[in-house]
Amino acid sequence: MKKHKILRNKWKKIRRKLRRQDKAVKREEFLQKQEHDRLNSPTYQKWVKSQEESEKFEQNENERIVAMQYSKWVERECAAIEEWKSLQKKLEKIKQEKAQKELLIKLEWEREQNKIKETEENKKKEEQQREEINAKFIEEIEMYINNLGPLPESINVGTSTRPDQPLCPFFSKVAACRFRDNCSRNHVRPGISNTLLIPGFYKNFELNMRYEREFDIDISLECDEKEAYEKFYEFFEDILVELRSYGQIIELNVCRNQEIHLMGNVYVQYRSRRHSLKAYRNLCGRFYGGRKITAEFCTIPSWSEAVCGLFFRKMCPKGKNCNYLHLYKNPGGKYQSKPQKNRNENSSHGHRENSSHSHRENKYNSSKREREHSRTNTERKSSSNREKRSMDSSSQRETLNTPQWDNTPDRSNKSSGPLNWDSDDD
Repeated sequence: MKKHKILRNKWKKIRRKLRRQDKAVKREEFLQKQEHDRLNSPTYQKWVKSQEESEKFEQNENERIVAMQYSKWVERECAAIEEWKSLQKKLEKIKQEKAQKELLIKLEWEREQNKIKETEENKKKEEQQREEINAKFIEEIEMYINNLGPLPESINVGTSTRPDQPLCPFFSKVAACRFRDNCSRNHVRPGISNTLLIPGFYKNFELNMRYEREFDIDISLECDEKEAYEKFYEFFEDILVELRSYGQIIELNVCRNQEIHLMGNVYVQYRSRRHSLKAYRNLCGRFYGGRKITAEFCTIPSWSEAVCGLFFRKMCPKGKNCNYLHLYKNPGGKYQSKPQKNRNENSSHGHRENSSHSHRENKYNSSKREREHSRTNTERKSSSNREKRSMDSSSQRETLNTPQWDNTPDRSNKSSGPLNWDSDDD
């Protein structure tokens, strides 16, 4: 039974297959006949002809458009090439101009470098010449100091602040002026002289009390005349050893003026200009008490005219504003001119001669004197008793070698302090 069913199914499949093949053959024959009829129909042939014509027209139109676009592209390319060529010409021209400018700049730079080299060489030559001149000048100064040659002519040249104006009466006498180089008169400074001026060399509490008294009336009680002279004697002994090592001293004065242009000034007069030049060379640039020393040459025609003689009698009409020298009294009167009888007359006469120049100074200081006048009366009353006691004690301790000045304590029992000199190299 099973084999019969299997065979039956196979025969059914073969029969269906044959049927499909017959149907496929019939359909193919029908389609070929239909296609043959369609190809042979006049309408189809007409449609095919129209399609061919349209395709040909489209092809021709496309070729025409392509040719037109190509011609336009060629024109654009030609224009671009022409533009590129013109641009290249311009760029070439710009490059040439740039190259010319660079060449000019290079040439100019080379000229400048040559000029710089020439100027540097000239500077070096000038520096060498200057160094040679300075070395020769220093050698001449050394020879002059060591008494082996004459004084160099280049050093003996004075300077003037206002040559077309008359001489300043105060500067010509004390080598210092309240208005300094701004003075309307002429200040003549010598190139070299036998007198040295060391401005502001001596510093002391007493000298700085001028401006402090404006706020504190009792500040004068901190320092009396005896203490001031003790400190001055220490300073005097300290500098005397150094200043005397440069040559023979004729005059050594220390100012106790409280005006700024005279405060603490030290005047040293040597026997000769050789000694003063040696002192100037060794003092300038050194330090004393932590302060740098600056020295200058000056001319003092007469110490009797430069020193205020009325100050020693406590009768100076200008007081602290006096522009003549108020000096400390050196111990034993060493290196200090003795007071003369006509010194007070000369100094008062000098005050009258220079009244015109001091008129503006009086205007400048009139307000200060009015404020200080009321304070000086109280100070004199409070210090009169103290001065009397100090005068009595000092007169008992004076010896034959001590000067006959008022209020000068004895320095015989005081030991000199250590020297305070040092140079730049220390």
